[in-house]
Amino acid sequence: MKLEFKKGSKYSRKDIGWVCFPDKGRPAGGDWDTGYVRVEDNLIIFMNIGVPGTTEHDFDNHYDHSKGVIVWYGKPRSHSQQPTFQKLLSGEMTPHFFARWDNKDPQFTYLGIGKVVSFKDGVLCLDGNKKEVETIELKLTVEDSGEIIPIQNQTNVNNEKDYSIENNSVTKSSFLLEKHLEDYIIRNWTNIELNKDYDIHKENNKLCTQYSTGSGPLDILAISKDKKEFLVIELKKGRASDVVMGQIQRYMGHIKNNLAGDKDVKGLIIALEDDKNLRDALSVAPNIKFMKYEVSFKLSSF
Repeated sequence: MKLEFKKGSKYSRKDIGWVCFPDKGRPAGGDWDTGYVRVEDNLIIFMNIGVPGTTEHDFDNHYDHSKGVIVWYGKPRSHSQQPTFQKLLSGEMTPHFFARWDNKDPQFTYLGIGKVVSFKDGVLCLDGNKKEVETIELKLTVEDSGEIIPIQNQTNVNNEKDYSIENNSVTKSSFLLEKHLEDYIIRNWTNIELNKDYDIHKENNKLCTQYSTGSGPLDILAISKDKKEFLVIELKKGRASDVVMGQIQRYMGHIKNNLAGDKDVKGLIIALEDDKNLRDALSVAPNIKFMKYEVSFKLSSF
C-alpha cells in the first residue's frame, strides 16, 4: 500500500486517516491516538519535538542539524525485538514522519519518509506518570527535514539558512520543497499565465492555499474570472507520476461536493516533468490538465 503525503504540509490525525482509508477514514481510538500506528506496510509516526505529548509522555525527540539526523523514541517499553520494529529495521515497513512543536496544535507537519541509520535499546524516558521506563531510540534521516523543522527546534545550529525561492542555493531546475513552489506561484500570480483566466479563491478574505479537504490539504484553489469554475491546483517539485491523479481527484471531489454548487470543477497538475503513466491517465481525464514549469518559471501546456 503506497501512501502519498505532501512534504511540509499540515495534517490532522483525521486527515491522515482519510488518506490511508479513502472509503471510511481512520478507525476510532486505538493506536491512532498514540505515537504511531501501523497501516499495512506503513508506519505512521506522530512526533512531538521539544514538547511533551498530550498524554504527558515526554521523549527527547529532536533534529540534529549538524548531522542531518532525526532522533526519535518509541513508546514506553518498546524494543528492537518487537514485530513492528523488526519490520522497520529490516526495511519491510515504510516510516512516514509527522511532527509538531506545539502540543496544543491538532495538526502535524509531514516531514517525509525516514531511513533508519542506527538504533539503541534500553534508553530511559519518562512515561505519562513521570516514571523512568526503557524504550528504543532510533536515529533516522528524512530528506529535506531540516528545511521544514523550525530552527528553534533543531540542535547544533550555527547559522540559520535562508531557503527562499530567490536564494541561489535553490536549484534552478527544481524547488527544494513543493511549499517553495507554492510560495513562488502565489507571490507571482499576477505575472503568470494562469492569471489571465483565474484568481486565487478567497474565503473570509484569506487566500485558499493549503485548503483543507478532509483527505489532506490541496495546494491552491483558484476560481475563474467569471466565477463559473473552480480550479484545483496540485504542485509537484520534480517529476509527477500517475499517483497524483488519485490525489487531485479526491480534492476535486471534495470541492464539488462541499463548495462548488452549480460551478464546474477542474484540476491542474504543475510539475517539472511528467511520465508515460501520467500521460496515459490524463488522456482519459479531460477535466484535468498538466503544465510544466521551466527554469525561468514559465508555464508551458502539456
